[in-house]
Amino acid sequence: RSRRSLRVRTRLRREMSEPSVRFRLAEPADAAKLGEFMARNFLAAYGHCSSPENIQAAVAKHYGESAQLRQILDPGRLNLLMLAGVDWVGHAQLSLLGTAPSGAAAAPAIELSRFYVDTRFHGQGAAQEMMAEVKRRARAHGAASLWLSVWQESPQAIRFYGKEGFRIAGQLVFMVGDDPKDDWLMVCDLA
Repeated sequence: RSRRSLRVRTRLRREMSEPSVRFRLAEPADAAKLGEFMARNFLAAYGHCSSPENIQAAVAKHYGESAQLRQILDPGRLNLLMLAGVDWVGHAQLSLLGTAPSGAAAAPAIELSRFYVDTRFHGQGAAQEMMAEVKRRARAHGAASLWLSVWQESPQAIRFYGKEGFRIAGQLVFMVGDDPKDDWLMVCDLA
């Protein structure tokens, strides 16, 4: 690897360990940047999972600027940003008002509908730090458990959630355009 790459990784590790790491809720002015962040990280994780047309449809429907603005303004969603200095490290979204699927025990259950860490920060502890903050905020909103949907062909994500206390409790389907994807329902008790 190049010296520049090493310097960048060293700087990011330092920023991740310094008090400059902070959390805040997304604001309407963040919609464009959040849309770009979400699209880029969705493509990195799932860009290979379907046809280019279906991927493009999913990005437009779920991750574009207008979708982000709509979700930021939704009082039933909490859009949490993790920042290190000026860098966007991660985004997590809690859906506070939805109905949990059967299998998501320990009511009230809140959905963790998004959890993305920018690929530049993978392997640096950012995901664990962000999950701790997500759990803290879910508890503050009265949740006894969290539930999420994760693609069955995403072993790295499944492993991470397992280490964070989630267990497989059923199956769900997520549509990528018109292509159904088999997901695991995973739940985590917060007690």
